Amino acid sequence: MLLALIFACGGSTPVSIAGTGGVELAAAADADSRFGPVPDFQLTDQDGARFSNEDLRGSPFVVAAIFTTCAGPCPKISASMKRLQGELGGVDVKLVSISVDPEYDTPERLRSYGQRWGAEVGRWSFLTGDKRAVYDLVQNGLWLAAQEDPEAPKGFHVTHKTSIVAVDRDGERRGWYEGTEPTAIDQLIARMRFLSEE
Repeated sequence: MLLALIFACGGSTPVSIAGTGGVELAAAADADSRFGPVPDFQLTDQDGARFSNEDLRGSPFVVAAIFTTCAGPCPKISASMKRLQGELGGVDVKLVSISVDPEYDTPERLRSYGQRWGAEVGRWSFLTGDKRAVYDLVQNGLWLAAQEDPEAPKGFHVTHKTSIVAVDRDGERRGWYEGTEPTAIDQLIARMRFLSEE
């Protein structure tokens, strides 16, 4: 097991969270790196509809953890997702943002958040749901560290990994890219173009 150090949203104190070892953080565009399938899940989208991995099957997708009141890196992650949406226009790639504050982030709040970011309906989905199911998917399914600190002020109360995960059309994890770094997003754009043509 690799010990990952991540920073609370907007904070400066590192939080130690166990993660998986051997993960290639930024696979080359045409790399054959594969890390197994994202497990089956069932959450709720910004329209209050059931959303599962079946809604993504057949299309490559990117997925990130965010929350709407985040006072730290989440706006940069969402800006990167918006960039992906724009630069991959016409490419068969879907986008998914999962709230790691699901008790606050109702479908209505996520819909408003998505509208502020110019999310294309049917292409960029925002998910919430049962807290246990959300954290199981984020931590164990996407290998993104996340935890809550109920003593921290709003906006700083959730700590999470800021990577965006690349997933192929078969639902298999194909790489992790730093969601706040433009050069990593350049790599992710190239990766998703490749995966869309596989």
